Amino acid sequence: MVNKDQVKKTLEELRKISKKRKFSQTVDLIMNFKNLDLKKTTIDHFITLPHAFTKKSKICVIVDDDFVKGNTGKADRVIGKSELEEWKDNKEVKKLGKEFSFFISQANLMGLVATKFGRILGPLGKMPNPRFGAVIPPGADIKDIIIKFRKSIRVICKNEYIVKTKVGYEDMKDEEIIDNVMYVYDTISHSLPHAEHNIKSVILKFTMGKPLVIDKKETKENLLKKASPKKLSKEKASPNKKLLEKKIAKEEKKNE
Repeated sequence: MVNKDQVKKTLEELRKISKKRKFSQTVDLIMNFKNLDLKKTTIDHFITLPHAFTKKSKICVIVDDDFVKGNTGKADRVIGKSELEEWKDNKEVKKLGKEFSFFISQANLMGLVATKFGRILGPLGKMPNPRFGAVIPPGADIKDIIIKFRKSIRVICKNEYIVKTKVGYEDMKDEEIIDNVMYVYDTISHSLPHAEHNIKSVILKFTMGKPLVIDKKETKENLLKKASPKKLSKEKASPNKKLLEKKIAKEEKKNE
């Protein structure tokens, strides 16, 4: 089981060992699963995080021409029906798919969106999704929806027993990153048949940093440090140094 203190220690260690970059790195959460049948268990979650990212997620809204200049909730891009009908170049659609994190569309335009963008956005997991409120009625006020999407992520596991998702940025406060990590962890673990027993390991990393396992078992070095001073001095004084190594090996076996 992962708790806040473990995440805090791991994040602090990440900050210590990570080189300073000219940009704010993403903080990635990786979860490895075990004893799970992906044919029976679907891992596909839209998760609204407790804290928004310092680098906002870009959102594209697709609406009727009449609403292009209307209340589109300060979306990063608005595509009207007329413009949508002109899209033909798949390379441009791929660029669009990579540039934007989420797409929101009017319900009456979903057929056209599927025809023009479906082959590209579908595999990327970015088609407007009604389950997450990304399909809206014509003329709807989407200000609150945009706010929600700004602090949301999609976590999906298809063929591999692993998910990797962004949970923050390096320049965010530790408390905010920890809250986001715990919220994603709890959401996913509670959706599994046997909850935490289906989780093999949980890893935290920066974009270009070394991954660290949260709640990693004791190492030889830690065990040596934790050994009582009296016992340790006796062991070192003894000609048979293998005795200490055997004890450490036993402790490591317990932790496996």
